Amino acid sequence: MSKNVSYDFGLDSIIVVDAPIGTDPDTLIEQAKQKLIERIREGDITFRFENIFDSETGAYNEDWENYSRNPQETP
Repeated sequence: MSKNVSYDFGLDSIIVVDAPIGTDPDTLIEQAKQKLIERIREGDITFRFENIFDSETGAYNEDWENYSRNPQETP
């Protein structure tokens, strides 16, 4: 049994792509990706912790400090 869980993060940053009115947003994905990469390189992005996911139990939990697979066990 692994002692690892996945830590999930969200982005608190908005990526803006200028385009003509009526542009299909799906055609702007590559431009948005490039802007995201640029903002990461510049350090202009904010990550937000969401939760942990335990793939062995299927459990999601926001309390990363006190999470344990065995409820009687302390981390």
